[in-house]
This record gives sequence, structure tokens and C-alpha cells, in this order.
Amino acid sequence: MLSPAIVILAIISAILATTMIFAKNAVTSALCLLGVLIMSAGIYGLIGEHMVATIQLVVYAGAIMVLFIFSIMLLNLNKEETEYKQKPLVFFGVIGVGLLIGGVLFNGLFSHFKHHHDGRVLGPFSHETIQQLGGNSKVLSFALFSQYYISFEVISLALLTAIVGAVVLAKRKFD
Repeated sequence: MLSPAIVILAIISAILATTMIFAKNAVTSALCLLGVLIMSAGIYGLIGEHMVATIQLVVYAGAIMVLFIFSIMLLNLNKEETEYKQKPLVFFGVIGVGLLIGGVLFNGLFSHFKHHHDGRVLGPFSHETIQQLGGNSKVLSFALFSQYYISFEVISLALLTAIVGAVVLAKRKFD
């Protein structure tokens, strides 16, 4: 039987995939694809495939989608008014739903790590310790999302800032 969390993530993923297909804006489609990739990483994590979930987040949702969004933003340099300026109620509604989904996911991850952390001190791992913890992928994903998650997020925010700066500079150059 499927876990309710997996069903919820699958439903959100299906909604995002449908939105991605029917969206008129390329950036909206790319962001919906990003949501689908994040939801599928959550499903992989819930079924115990932590390495696949980590790779899904880092490689696909992180690096590849940043490249997609960066390319779309650079190639789409029109001066049309954006949708959020035309419909501010929709914009704030989407922000609210995004914060709600993020809060639910954060709460799920927090409770997962709270209940599954058994007090082991992570450090230099021997082969026996790795086998005892469940394998390399579980050790890697646990370390990445428990000990080093702040460093991971700071680096992603720095990269995002650099990309936004590059887009702003590129827009000024073409204007």
C-alpha cells in the first residue's frame, strides 16, 4: 500500500505537469518542471532510494533547471508586461500555495530526520559503519541534508544571485 505522503506528492506532481504543458509562458513551464523534479525526488526519498533522490535534486532540479531557466530568461528579452503585474491576486495566491507546500515538505523532512536519527556521530566512516548505516547512499544523503544543508543552501543562493545578476546585466546591454 502506498504511503499518503507519496500519493500527495504524486498528485502535486501531476498538477504541476499539467500546468507545465498548458502554460503560455516558458518560464512558468520551466518552473513547473522544476516542481515536478522536486516532487519526484521526494517520492524517491520516501521509498528509500536516497541516492537517486539526492542526484535528482542536485543534478536535475539544481544544475540542469538553472541552465534551462537561465537560457529561457536570456532568450526571452521582450518588453511585455509580466503576468504577475497584470494579476497581482494570482501572483500572491501562487506565492501562498508555494509557501504552504514548502512548509509541508519541510515539516515532513524535519519529522523524518527527528524520528530516524539515532544519535550516531557522523565522521570518518569505516566500511563496517557504512554497512551498519545502510550503505553509501544513505550516509551521503543523511550528511548532505542534515549536517551540510546550510552550506548547500548558501551555495545555491549564491549561484541564484549570480544568475539573476547576469540576467540583469544582459538586459541592460540589450536595452
